[in-house]
Amino acid sequence: MDEMKLRPYDGFAIAGFFILPWIFFTGPSTLARQSFNAGWMSVLGAHIVMLCVFLIVTALMGQHKGKDIVLAARAVIGRPLGGLYGLLLTTYFFVYTGLLIREGAETFKAYGLSLTPVYVLAGLFLLCAAAMNFFGGKAIIKSAGFFFAVILAGIVFIIILGLNRYNPDYLFPVLGYGEAGIISSGLSAACMIEGVIILALFAPDFADASRLRKSGVIALAISAVLSALFYLCFVMMFSAPVASNMTSGFMEMGKSIYYNRFFYRFESALLFFLIFASVLTAALGLYIARKSAAVTFGRGSHKSLTVICAILILAVALIPANLFDLTRFYFAYTRRYSVFFMAGVPLFLFIISSIKRMFKHEK
Repeated sequence: MDEMKLRPYDGFAIAGFFILPWIFFTGPSTLARQSFNAGWMSVLGAHIVMLCVFLIVTALMGQHKGKDIVLAARAVIGRPLGGLYGLLLTTYFFVYTGLLIREGAETFKAYGLSLTPVYVLAGLFLLCAAAMNFFGGKAIIKSAGFFFAVILAGIVFIIILGLNRYNPDYLFPVLGYGEAGIISSGLSAACMIEGVIILALFAPDFADASRLRKSGVIALAISAVLSALFYLCFVMMFSAPVASNMTSGFMEMGKSIYYNRFFYRFESALLFFLIFASVLTAALGLYIARKSAAVTFGRGSHKSLTVICAILILAVALIPANLFDLTRFYFAYTRRYSVFFMAGVPLFLFIISSIKRMFKHEK
């Protein structure tokens, strides 16, 4: 990446922007709808599972030093199948980034510029993301590293300010809809945090595999604590039945915090966190889509790939008709099944690579 070796902090900032922004949008409401009060259990369980998967992925990258996940796939299953995996990964980031931009635009429209067409907001988000990409990967990573601390501070800020509004009685029954609901919502939560695996695309940019592993582990640890705590606070403030119908729990919590007439209504300040989370995650998504496309199809022009990828992402972002269509149809698939691709394929690659290495050592 622009001849820059990534530090562990850079790595967990990248991963953090792919696994924490779900807090700002419809993710908490989706979990409340699926698991009632037990969403925090689903979140913790999903993080534990993704931690195990990530450790296996880093072991795979340790077996193929100096390669990213796409090049490792070519080495394990051959160039044609490895190229197909790279194509599917590129497509995944088109879809992921496009739907995230649309979700951010819909949320910003709901709480900010309500009369502005959603395609204008989505276009502005993507325009900012594309502009950052023209400055190169180093600028994006440095920006992510700086603003990630700001995003964390925003989440902690809301959790602390809501202390006088929490009602622990809303947490009962503790198991919500039961074990089936916890498992079902755990699958959705895993899809929301599967972005940690994208660090495998940056494996050559780390000095060694231990720094790659450290970045992902720290990101998952921070995300597990903040995500579970945020969900608990979200439910304790509104109750699960009310929370399940909200567009953005983060924004609603900010609107509901009240101490006196001089200290309330923080939605204007919270829009700052929402905008930066959307734009930087979109910038990273666009960069990774371009990066995986370059690896899959061969090195192309930096600017031309950025423009092509941005156009495709914008096309995906404008497909859903409205927020209801986005959350009830598109997210029903991407947040229930995408984890099988993002986590399943690297696990398959690790098994095949380990078997091949075992037979090689026997010979």
